Amino acid sequence: MAGTSSAVGARRDSPDKVKLVTVLSLDGGGVRGIIPAKILAFLEEKLQELDGPDARIADYFDVIAGASTGGLFTAMLTAPDKNGRPLYPAKDLAPFYVEHSPKIFPQKNWILSKVTGAMRMIGGPKYNGKYLHSLLRQHLGDLRLDRTLTNVVIPTFDIANLQPTIFSSFELKYRPTKNALLSDISIGTSAAPTFFPAHYFETKDEKGEVRSFNLVDGGLAANNPTLCAMSQVTKAIILGDDDFFPVKPVDYGKFMVISIGCGFNRETTYSAKKAAKWGIFSWLIKNGTTPIVDMFTSASAHMVDIHLRVLFRALRSSENYLRIQYDQLTGSAGSMDDCSKENMNKLINIGEELLSKHVSREDLETGRLVELLALCHQKSKMAEGPHQTSPDKVKLVTVLSIDGGGVRGIIPATIIAFLEEKLQELDGPDARIADYFDVVAGTSTGGLLTAMLTAPDQNRRPLFAAKDLVQFYIDHSPKIFPQKNWILSKAAGALRMVSGPKYNGKYLHTLLRRYLGDVRLDSTLTNVVIPAFDIAYLQPTIFSSFELKHGPAKNALLSDIAISTSAAPTFFPAHYFETRDENGRKREFNLVDGGLAANNPTPNRCCAHGEQTLCAMSQVSQDIILGNDDFFPVTPADYGKFMVISIGCGSNRNRRYSAKAAAKWGIFDWLIKDGTAPIVDMFNSASADMVDIYLCVLFRALRCSQNYLRIQYDQLRGNAGSIDNCSKENMDNLVRIGEELLIKHVSRVDLETGRFVEVPGEGTNGEQLTKFAKQLSAERRRRQLELSKGS
Repeated sequence: MAGTSSAVGARRDSPDKVKLVTVLSLDGGGVRGIIPAKILAFLEEKLQELDGPDARIADYFDVIAGASTGGLFTAMLTAPDKNGRPLYPAKDLAPFYVEHSPKIFPQKNWILSKVTGAMRMIGGPKYNGKYLHSLLRQHLGDLRLDRTLTNVVIPTFDIANLQPTIFSSFELKYRPTKNALLSDISIGTSAAPTFFPAHYFETKDEKGEVRSFNLVDGGLAANNPTLCAMSQVTKAIILGDDDFFPVKPVDYGKFMVISIGCGFNRETTYSAKKAAKWGIFSWLIKNGTTPIVDMFTSASAHMVDIHLRVLFRALRSSENYLRIQYDQLTGSAGSMDDCSKENMNKLINIGEELLSKHVSREDLETGRLVELLALCHQKSKMAEGPHQTSPDKVKLVTVLSIDGGGVRGIIPATIIAFLEEKLQELDGPDARIADYFDVVAGTSTGGLLTAMLTAPDQNRRPLFAAKDLVQFYIDHSPKIFPQKNWILSKAAGALRMVSGPKYNGKYLHTLLRRYLGDVRLDSTLTNVVIPAFDIAYLQPTIFSSFELKHGPAKNALLSDIAISTSAAPTFFPAHYFETRDENGRKREFNLVDGGLAANNPTPNRCCAHGEQTLCAMSQVSQDIILGNDDFFPVTPADYGKFMVISIGCGSNRNRRYSAKAAAKWGIFDWLIKDGTAPIVDMFNSASADMVDIYLCVLFRALRCSQNYLRIQYDQLRGNAGSIDNCSKENMDNLVRIGEELLIKHVSRVDLETGRFVEVPGEGTNGEQLTKFAKQLSAERRRRQLELSKGS
């Protein structure tokens, strides 16, 4: 089933070439890669029992995807030896790690190394990577991406362009400069910031064109690369690759996916009360762990898993998706670099134990992993009876998604004001954003905007008109981010951030409590989805109107939700609060910035800034699966009937970091560099880009690209890129950027190059918003008419 091998040629004569698209996806996790290694060995053993001792993993999967340590496995399983067979059988992977990990992560004594390693990380990466580099060059030699025995997808992140770089077999036809050495790709995807140096290399195509790569760990882009792999297949089909015929671009019911994690720690990890006092150093290193990195990667992997579980269940093909993950790591087992014999043996045992553990899936009502046996009891009312007598309530599911970005929220606020003005021209001066969207989703500053647009006043109308949002930012941002002098404050703020958060958050907390009062999540005027991240359990917490029926403990005060989703690590203190359900049961929340979970919330900050859009769409699908007929006749995976407006807070594609410089960075450089926070910027940028690429591919595959509008400014310069520069000059500049975006031409992802380009014939963002306003108005009027007929 190899995508680039001769097997493809043999398949081309077959009428029905593919019944299932088979995908294997491997997470990152350092030495914890021993866990998936044991599972892969078991899988290959079972294949050999069926097909003989020469059977290898690469013979059975159309795509193998891996990030970080999973990227190393991907290369080892698919690189050919001199006989054209896989370089490594799966049974050799765990012994490979046991043999080489102590030299990749050298440490004489684990307890002492936690201290000495932390000291080394101040002045540069914890490990120099020389042994790993030499090892990979020795084993992979001069093999390039086009030589793998099946299609591979290995994400990395380019710090020079602040965007993901996906090394994919499917893209070589259009992007020959990505035909890099497998050793360089493997080094790039495993270059974890603060642990290993960033990696620089160059490639040349047949015409001599040189391309430079400045890469770090693929986990920043997609620590769980499953969705990335599926998007690559979809994109290949759209672009005319007939190797998967008769599978259609979004025929996800014909995908069979095995996704294997490296384990994580679900026990209580950190508390908001303690983290509220953390400075930069604590966020990067705490008791031998790396909190901010762990949170980003855990959030990303978890959000991808949630979306895929919802997707496969919506397609009634849950049995085609298997996610194997261990969520009870404790102590040193949770470390990515503890290579003591005791710990590696423990990881081997965990991998073996996982094989005898019952299959678990996400319970869509509780959001928790439960054994599949418990899910066989069908809780949702999925019968079609009530639907048959219901009118057609919904033609379009309308979603507004707003990224995070601090004071840069002025940009989406300006755009939302324009949209509401167009709606008022159609339907009168009382028209408000909340009247037209089935879901408003927002992360961080986008979460604040979501609360302000949907919270009711005493007359059950929105608390804020969209035209008032910009002025709100201008009035209050200087007090939320107090600074007497911006230049001096950069130095003073950096000093404060060493011992605690840069700002105490008191003014923001008081402001939100004053405006939002005792309004709770169940009182919003339309459905909302606001992600946050719980540092006690290292998992996203999604405050969603759709979940209140099954998760009443999430019916929190909107002020607590807004404070939590905006509690950006190092800038504001983590936020703790409690809720109680009707039976008096208490639930505790230890929350930080929702951007860690989904900075573009449209589906799932990948969850960082950008994933709230995917998150919102998944919440709608989940609600339909669980029996809500409010969206009838839309079916759970009927994404062609979604109309999505996703608005960013701007990014700086002009900011450049080089691998050569970053290879020498220590902890502080990764978190504060020339007034920016590189590692946070990278996670956020990667997440938003991955979600946008996925959605562009999805909507194009459904032949309804016009239903998805992403508005983002990627040329922020200087102070405009800051999340807390509240000088009058900068805020006025942000307003101008928002206004300029309205006259900028619509841009979408070019599937061949992966870059955002202007789309001929679609006009400006302002013209598209005017068009969307007409559709929103028409949909609202149609629903009102249906409602009047039924009453």
